[in-house]
Amino acid sequence: MTEIEKLELAKALRDPLKKELLRKIVEAEGDPVPVSKEAAEVTATKLKEFLTSFDTRHSFEKGMLVEWKPGLQNKKKPRYGEPGIVVEVLGVPVLGQTDESGSAYFREPLDLIVGFIEDDGDFVVFHYDQRRFKPYQS
Repeated sequence: MTEIEKLELAKALRDPLKKELLRKIVEAEGDPVPVSKEAAEVTATKLKEFLTSFDTRHSFEKGMLVEWKPGLQNKKKPRYGEPGIVVEVLGVPVLGQTDESGSAYFREPLDLIVGFIEDDGDFVVFHYDQRRFKPYQS
């Protein structure tokens, strides 16, 4: 980086809007922006809460209404707060077939079949990891 570029960058960083734009550009380019100690502590607390929720098991049976546990939705449907109905609880989970080990779906144990109503009014069923669900609370 030239001296002129450094001076222009320093000047831009004094402007909060330009500073935020630059942060977003750097983040998009893959250069990690260090996280603050406070943000790291908040993240650590949430991670512990999510793991506790993820590990909390519920007994599901056919016909039961279910919904996502807070913070554990990993698919678009159903939406948070939208009930689904248990169609089947699988004794042996089907493992997700995604080949990418970096994917959230890699070898995901799909042991709960849930039905819900699509926006067009059709009833559809999908396989899910039951650890991400809880009984529906209206």
